[in-house]
Amino acid sequence: MPTPTFFNLSENKKILIIESAVDEFFEKGYEKMSIAKMIDKAKIPRGSFYQYFEDKQDLYTFIIINIIGSKKHSYFENSNIDEMNFLDIIKELFVSGINFYKDEPKLASIATEFLNIKDRELKRNILGDSQKVGHVFLKNLIEDRKRLGEISKEIDTEMLIYFINTINSSFVEYFIEHKNLSIENNGLIKYLDKMLFLLNNGLQSNK
Repeated sequence: MPTPTFFNLSENKKILIIESAVDEFFEKGYEKMSIAKMIDKAKIPRGSFYQYFEDKQDLYTFIIINIIGSKKHSYFENSNIDEMNFLDIIKELFVSGINFYKDEPKLASIATEFLNIKDRELKRNILGDSQKVGHVFLKNLIEDRKRLGEISKEIDTEMLIYFINTINSSFVEYFIEHKNLSIENNGLIKYLDKMLFLLNNGLQSNK
């Protein structure tokens, strides 16, 4: 993650460095991203870059965790989950993620590439403990709704988290493949509702 030297820079300088990095990761992807071209865009000496970040992976980690993570969180943070039922919260999480993908195409492209990276060790190194944050949020939410009687106590919490994450991945992939659909025309909402219906009702007939 960035050094204190980076955080001591002026706000404009930090923004220029991050925007230059985002442009380069967006255009080239992680493997082909060039630090040389990035620092040229940011108008900083190579030596200065290594005063701010350890290496390319360090910079990439900061963008994935702090920049993209914070942006995605901002789309959901104003939701009043205490007044929502469980499935509506999950739906809001998914929709807020899609809104992020629509509004931040460069960051969304970087996030999508990261999801498809085959180097599992790189993923683990980048995500670290941050992956646990989302897991803990869902776990606490599920356990809370079990106490309230909204979710059956017989449901395995870890399995439900796995199902939710799988549905979310499928929803994002569907959005990427069907960019002609939008939240506004209900195309994506209908697809999401079908998946959540299966989650809520399972395969058992009501007859």
